[in-house]
Amino acid sequence: MTVGKTLSGWACGVAACAILSFASASATWAAPRDFNRPPRAAAGDVEPIEARRAALFQVMLDDPGNLDAAFEYAALSSQVGDLEGAIATLERMLIFAPGLPRLQLELGVLYFRLGAYGTAGIYFDAAVSNGDVPEEVRNKVSEYQAAIASQNDASSFSGSFGIGLRYQSNANGGPASAIVNLNGLDFVLSEDARKAPDLNGFISGDFQGVFDLEAQGAEFKVNLRTYGEGYLKHDELNLAYAELAAGPSFDLNRFGLEGYTLDLYGIAGGGILAGDPLTSGLGAGVFLGVRPTLDWFYGLRGEYRHERFYDSDANPTLSDNSGDRFQGQLVSSYRLSDRLTLDLAGTVDRFEAETARNTFWQVGGMAGLTILYESPLARLPAPWSLSITNQIQRRNYDAADPMVSSAEQQTTKWTVGLTQTIPLTDDWAALLQTGYQKSWSNYDTGMFDNATLGISLTKVF
Repeated sequence: MTVGKTLSGWACGVAACAILSFASASATWAAPRDFNRPPRAAAGDVEPIEARRAALFQVMLDDPGNLDAAFEYAALSSQVGDLEGAIATLERMLIFAPGLPRLQLELGVLYFRLGAYGTAGIYFDAAVSNGDVPEEVRNKVSEYQAAIASQNDASSFSGSFGIGLRYQSNANGGPASAIVNLNGLDFVLSEDARKAPDLNGFISGDFQGVFDLEAQGAEFKVNLRTYGEGYLKHDELNLAYAELAAGPSFDLNRFGLEGYTLDLYGIAGGGILAGDPLTSGLGAGVFLGVRPTLDWFYGLRGEYRHERFYDSDANPTLSDNSGDRFQGQLVSSYRLSDRLTLDLAGTVDRFEAETARNTFWQVGGMAGLTILYESPLARLPAPWSLSITNQIQRRNYDAADPMVSSAEQQTTKWTVGLTQTIPLTDDWAALLQTGYQKSWSNYDTGMFDNATLGISLTKVF
């Protein structure tokens, strides 16, 4: 039974559609499995589930009004990938229990999984049309309706814009000690090279555009990220950077990969430091995202960039850092409850610089927890959120820097951050941020720490 047949059967009569589905289901026990979705159940569980489905099928033939048997049969059909068999069963049950919100909700979910968002929306609307609907049904329907709305938008534009102030105890990342060891000899650093606190203002923007393509399940995404900062004392650290990523995105639902999306994109970026060209880069990336449930998302990203750095009077050897970056990343976000979300990420970098002393491997990990809670101030909207992030990175260089040591540099950085978000209106929020970074290295020049404290305003649209 195809999706089109299911839709026409629903329009012209539920009973006829159900008969056709039962006829095809009864032949399934002897025929090879050819369902429209891969099984969700483990391989070893498929055969017992099929045996149970056969028994339930007979129960439904003997007692067509048995709702419990129909619900169980539909749930098992969904587990083995027979979504249309599940749909036909539940649509038949509407004859015996018209207007039952649970039935309408489950039908909406099944049609959503098939990618038939229009029909799914009809069932979701029907599920909440009655005033006496359980709150959990309403909440679930709202989530699916929001997802359908985003799927149906031909194009959309969203983003955020922020401006703020930040204090750093070590703005220039200077070594922790005024005395460093270079090739076995102690040297006293100049004042400019030592740890120095400073205050800076910053501005950031993150903008996304999504445009519908004519091909089914295809969109074109554009993302622009910008950042700029200016320092009160150390204007040699003034920085501006922008990066653009753009490319097609494919919903793989129609290929039987439920909840999967594939993004292909090109990357272009560049920045300036203290008014001089700093870097430029071109590259490409691929991202495979998976949403097994509404509460869980994870994805695998691979990127390549050719990064070029430019010499200046203040930094005459920056071009030695030019090269090719290869990066792999695994990201995951899981909503533990309505008020608690866990984010995890792992990254592997390989940077092939023009000089061996700047070539390195880097591995890193991040864990973050976001907590939502009611506003303690009645005049301000809810919810407020508190985010805690913890990151660690390890970098190993391929060759020694002969100016510093005969050993290859090895550096480990640990960063912890805390962000309090306070909504002021529907689209404006205040952010209070604090953090601490510690760097350990076998090079004295790579040993430092830095504490930060900042406040900013952010607008989302």
